[in-house]
Amino acid sequence: MFNVNVTGDDSANDAAPAVGLSQRGRAGMEILGSIQVMSARELRPRARADFEALDEAQTLSAEHAADAGSSAKVTRARIARAREIAESLPMYRLERFLQRYVAEENFNFGIPAIQERRAQFEALMNAPAENSAGGTLELTPELKVPRYFEGVEWHLEPGGWDGWDLYGALFAHAVGPYVFSRGGYAAVGVETNIGQQRVDTVKQFPKDHYERIYEPGCGGGPTAIAVHHVFPDAQIVACDLSPSLLRNGHRLLERVGLKATLKQRDCTDTGEPDDSFDGVITYALHHELPPAENLKLFREMFRILKPGGDIVMSDPPPFRAVDLFHAVVLDWDTQGREEPFFSAVLLTDIQEQLRQAGFVEVESYAIGSDWYPYITRAQKPAHNAADRAA
Repeated sequence: MFNVNVTGDDSANDAAPAVGLSQRGRAGMEILGSIQVMSARELRPRARADFEALDEAQTLSAEHAADAGSSAKVTRARIARAREIAESLPMYRLERFLQRYVAEENFNFGIPAIQERRAQFEALMNAPAENSAGGTLELTPELKVPRYFEGVEWHLEPGGWDGWDLYGALFAHAVGPYVFSRGGYAAVGVETNIGQQRVDTVKQFPKDHYERIYEPGCGGGPTAIAVHHVFPDAQIVACDLSPSLLRNGHRLLERVGLKATLKQRDCTDTGEPDDSFDGVITYALHHELPPAENLKLFREMFRILKPGGDIVMSDPPPFRAVDLFHAVVLDWDTQGREEPFFSAVLLTDIQEQLRQAGFVEVESYAIGSDWYPYITRAQKPAHNAADRAA
């Protein structure tokens, strides 16, 4: 969609200075990606078969499938027991060990691999965009990080999102292209194209044209690129808490020629005018927030959407939407990959929260393998029946 080298592949642009990992660095990251794929593709199905062969697991699985409307407390207890059963199985423990190993080594190996070539990555990450698209970056140094984020090392990332100055380079040139791009972790299927999944998510907007689209929790900007791919004329405004992610995102979007407005804001209090956007997109955001904060977020998105505006979200599927073994695998991420709100959100009825915020036409469905991407979309009611019909 854009001719830009953000993968660390030195051969992608022969005219540009060589920027990337050393051979040793690339090899180490490629090994991690291969372990992750092998774990998910080869070992996880065997662990599933061992689990499903047990009588108690079969009973619990049948209850889970038949009782999608059970309370969060009942579902939580059922998954906890199923996880105890799974953890008694050697193949499950081995598969989870390898997933944890890769998640840790992404940083234990990846940080030294970037540090080895710090000078070139510092120059790359600090260089102004060569072809400015005219986008803007608005940072708010006085903005306080919410208390529930304090001390969280997301995805086992030492120090959290802003814990190291070259995390942008780490994800763009190491973890992203060599590990995450392979899939097989968390809710992401094996060998799935994450970039295409973002595009496919944006394509779930029900209309053919949007003038202004807002993205809360934009991170480093990849979803903005997907939005521009589908709606090239739409004005994109996005926010995030992390100044480093926003700086990296602004640099990337300017480099690829995408004009966007990025702001450091709490997504539950954006400061945007009422009724000012006709679309909202979120991607892999809601499991990073406590359930109560998600409700605040939905109310804020409802406020800034124009009447008749649409919200489209992609997040890991709720436990009620998947089979019991898959629910156990997803539940593991809460502690196994330091995702403190993962299970709590997957137990929450997001559709009901959207309705509480005022949205209508709420629906959820999967558009990929293993129930991911899992889409939820809804609409802010139009002023009257005639507007809704239009």
